Amino acid sequence: MTTRIALYGGTNLSPEEVHFVRFLTSNLLAIQGVIIISGGFKSYIEHPEWVSVDSAVLLEAKQRLPQLEALNLRFETWLPLERLDRPDDKVERFAEGTVHRIPGTDQARRFNLVKAADGLVTIKGEGNTRTVLELALALDKPALPIPFTGGDSRTLWENNRAAFLHSLNLRPELIGRLEGDPPSLPELEGIAREVAQAIYNAAKKRCLVLMPFGPGHDDFYQNVLRHAIEAANYIPHRIDIDDYAGNIPALFLSALERAQTVVVDVTGLNPNVMYELGQVHARGINPFLIFRRKQSTIDVAALPFYLRHEKLVNEQNDEDGHHKIAVALTQYLNAVAKNAE
Repeated sequence: MTTRIALYGGTNLSPEEVHFVRFLTSNLLAIQGVIIISGGFKSYIEHPEWVSVDSAVLLEAKQRLPQLEALNLRFETWLPLERLDRPDDKVERFAEGTVHRIPGTDQARRFNLVKAADGLVTIKGEGNTRTVLELALALDKPALPIPFTGGDSRTLWENNRAAFLHSLNLRPELIGRLEGDPPSLPELEGIAREVAQAIYNAAKKRCLVLMPFGPGHDDFYQNVLRHAIEAANYIPHRIDIDDYAGNIPALFLSALERAQTVVVDVTGLNPNVMYELGQVHARGINPFLIFRRKQSTIDVAALPFYLRHEKLVNEQNDEDGHHKIAVALTQYLNAVAKNAE
């Protein structure tokens, strides 16, 4: 399965910003299944010496993907229909990789581009960059404007910081570097690497796992649940493993808001897990429940009343039972993804 990341922004980048965009492009293309979306803006005819975000992305993509077939698979250019491309804009465009011609007004085209993307990163920019970021927020798409590049990327970040962070899981140190002065060239590559991974993680579907912690449970998560979730192209998320330090209840609520699906292991009816399950139900979410029993059978009536009517996989806590749980979970997540399309 593929993940589309749109890179958008300014038309006149500094040399350092060009390096950052190229580092970002390179790191995104290093992730299997990522397709980069570009707006196809080469330059203004009156300023052919200017380097745009789109041009910098294309330059790196063609270097990383020298074969035309590979470029067509991993790079998309979204352009207006030729009859709608206004000569008075004095813009030179490129049509590389897989080309999509979009009908409609400027606003409609940008809406379609953002809608098609699974995630968005902006660098610098003005006017149109503001539009695509506002569309991303309205469509609940993960988006990361890079504030140290200035322009609308900084303005929109400052005005909507909490909204952007809502869909991302950024290290506090990375946030500080993004919000600080423009980094030196040696620092840019490391920042680009983290940004690429962060937007990719946010763009993929996220599956929150709620379960007891400790021996036996952790092995079951690492060896069974995590692999079953990844097999359905979801990102498994367990707050004690994947979130940074903070208040556990607050981290749980934040993770719950970001998750597309929730898996709850009610084995042992752990009080903390049952509390979290109550929060899941309160938000109208239908979770996938797992019960790993010790004996060969269990009386369903022994479970709390409200659990008897849930989607519950009830298997023995052994290798065969774990395999059945994994198969059922992957099938469930695949069905959820298909129904969401």
